[in-house]
Amino acid sequence: MKRTKSMIYNETVESRELFLYATNDGQLYRQMITPVINSLRKKAEKGTYNSDKAVDAYYRIACEASKRYNKDFGYSFSVQDRFSCAVDMEEYYRDDEVFYGLEGVDNE
Repeated sequence: MKRTKSMIYNETVESRELFLYATNDGQLYRQMITPVINSLRKKAEKGTYNSDKAVDAYYRIACEASKRYNKDFGYSFSVQDRFSCAVDMEEYYRDDEVFYGLEGVDNE
């Protein structure tokens, strides 16, 4: 994914709201987050985990969560909010789900 100038990390109330919406939506978790976590876990086991590429995967999830939020509540999040959400999701899932139980694997 090509990064644009507006894709900078800046935690805001909106990015936090999107993060909470995305991580607490059961359907989104089953359909998108679980497959991404499984894929990243395989990469971690091989030793090819790349946090920038992981953020790209979570950015796609944040975009989908933004679409669903817009449908439910009528508010669309900015690129910066979606990117900040993706960075937060990468940090949130990295230690507890992607690298959980993997011994001898460096998570950075």
